[in-house]
Amino acid sequence: MTEAIKAPPRAPSLLRQIAVRLTALMAIFALLDVAIVVAMYAFDRQALAEDFIEQQAHRVDRALAVSPQSVADLPDPIGVSTWNVIVVDAQLRPVLQRHNPSPQTLSMWPDASTLDWTRRNIASSGTQVTGARRFSGQAGPYWILIEANVSGGAAYGPVIGQELLEHVALPLVPLTLLLLVFSLQVVRRMLAPLEAAAREVDGLDPSRMDARLSALQGSHEVGILVSAVNRALDRWRHAMLLLKSFTADAAHELRTPLSVLRLRIDALPDSPGKSRLGEDIQAMTRLVNQMLDQAQADVLPTELPEEISLHDLAAATVTQIAPHAFACGHDIQLVDQGGSPIRGHGEALGRALRNLVENAIRHTPPGRPIEVIVGPGPRLSVRDHGGGLAPGEAEKMFDRFWRRSRSGDTGAGLGLGIVRAIVEAHGGAVTAQNAPGGGALFLCEFPPAGPALPGARAGVG
Repeated sequence: MTEAIKAPPRAPSLLRQIAVRLTALMAIFALLDVAIVVAMYAFDRQALAEDFIEQQAHRVDRALAVSPQSVADLPDPIGVSTWNVIVVDAQLRPVLQRHNPSPQTLSMWPDASTLDWTRRNIASSGTQVTGARRFSGQAGPYWILIEANVSGGAAYGPVIGQELLEHVALPLVPLTLLLLVFSLQVVRRMLAPLEAAAREVDGLDPSRMDARLSALQGSHEVGILVSAVNRALDRWRHAMLLLKSFTADAAHELRTPLSVLRLRIDALPDSPGKSRLGEDIQAMTRLVNQMLDQAQADVLPTELPEEISLHDLAAATVTQIAPHAFACGHDIQLVDQGGSPIRGHGEALGRALRNLVENAIRHTPPGRPIEVIVGPGPRLSVRDHGGGLAPGEAEKMFDRFWRRSRSGDTGAGLGLGIVRAIVEAHGGAVTAQNAPGGGALFLCEFPPAGPALPGARAGVG
């Protein structure tokens, strides 16, 4: 059993990769900032003590705003063996006392000029931290005195956490997000020329070998990439022209030996073998002619200088191919429905119409007519009265070397491919469909004649 080939996983976009790397880089900077703040506080015990007193004083003040009982219900801070609180009013009278402060703390009674202070003393039982903070209330200023016996560094954990929140997280997170958004916008604008170049590459028509990427306004690196792609397209165009030139030259050179071979076969005595050889030579000659027609269709110049009357073109082609159609038992009719002129190459368009008529002759039983229809407007159609098209054939029959049946069809499958190449070189389109009442209808639609041919596919030359 043949396993299905899975498409490779889609790689993340460059913008996404840059965003991920920028985010990781900013996260590293944030961690470094946190490490620096923690290290600074770890070596500055006095700053830790001051922030501890500040934090606990605000904690008591918030509880005091609720009720004095809320202050009494406050739990002791983590890592503190003793924790005493005194609240002093504007007349320097104690209004609230939690536990019993030491005589040393009571000796630090504030006066009216006292603002904030913090003392830190090292003792055998730990570090005694004492301090006062001044607050303003409706009745005037008041002080909150804190006395705590700190053992270890657990008591300073909330202090460091609050410091990180207020001086690291709050300013750093919005700034980081703003910087990330700004960086992504800058990167997106810088990548815009690459996206434009990618869209141009996706829009390249393989049949237009003269198409190149435009010079985009961007960085020097984008210009280098665009130039490299254009040089690759130049090399591809040169290689394709060499290949098509070789095909045309080979087809042209094969005509002479085939003609000589036909003359030698005609000189042989009549026999079944001679007839088979003649048929083979005829098929080979037709293939060589189609290869030459295909090569010439591929190298049509981009300019379409002639104004072509579709009625005159169809009349000349019908006159030329009528003897062959009569010999095969077909009546050929020219129907004019008001065709309008187009701009193009008369000889190439005549070759395309002739291939359509020959295809109709080959697939229509003898005795049934073939119609060449001009118009309405810039249109050419060929209608046969054969068996029509099978489902799915209309999309494949213009591919080169496609044949309905490999066994009974002596053609090479190039005729309809030549028709499509010529019609598209003139900016038109060719389609096939089943005609009402039976048979097949091949329709060639062209842009109307004008000073320029908007949207016409450039020839490869």
